[in-house]
Amino acid sequence: MSAAPGPAGPRARRLLLVNPNTSTHITERLALSARGQLPAGVGLTALTASDGPAAVRSPAELAAAAERVVAMAAAHQADHDAVVVGISLDCGLAATRAAWAPRPVLGMTEAACLLACTAGPRFVLLTVGAAMAESYREHVAQLGLASRLAGVAAPEAPEAFVAAPHEVLPSVLDALEQAAAPLCGPDVGAVVLAGAVLCGYAPALSQRLGVPVFDGVACAVQLVCTRWALDSAG
Repeated sequence: MSAAPGPAGPRARRLLLVNPNTSTHITERLALSARGQLPAGVGLTALTASDGPAAVRSPAELAAAAERVVAMAAAHQADHDAVVVGISLDCGLAATRAAWAPRPVLGMTEAACLLACTAGPRFVLLTVGAAMAESYREHVAQLGLASRLAGVAAPEAPEAFVAAPHEVLPSVLDALEQAAAPLCGPDVGAVVLAGAVLCGYAPALSQRLGVPVFDGVACAVQLVCTRWALDSAG
């Protein structure tokens, strides 16, 4: 007579990564950064919006993006243990965090800015496209870090939005370096990459600039894992 099965073990942790635009190649770029930081055994669900723009590239599109983040996260709340908001202005972050508490919810630019503060007195924020520069300054101020921001650089590099998930385009890398270098003064300890399409550029850009460069999704996943470790220790 066979023995009855024992109780099931605890479910493996799962991380939800939400991209509120319709570009699957951008979702995969985000996911590549996330997978590089996830411990063995942790699952990843990477979501792409079913409607909306191919990329959120103007302040007018932010409110709708925030609504999509909240709705997409809510649809998967029962079987995930944390959320990373995969849009660089962290749209929908506060509402998603309130709905998921006490589970960790991190915004990619929020996480990168927080970790950049560990590298020096001030940091530079680097994005693509001047239309969004002021929105990033406002976002950093909302995070309470305005005094730590040395400046925002936002070169035009439209090819970044169509690159394959694994590509680090030389032309984009050149544009990022040329825009950020003049802002990297003696009190600047780090550069924050603010843009889903810039995931993956940090190692090469750090080598060129000579300072740490923080990838938002990688930082967010690291902070989620830190929260899980602290929760387990407690």
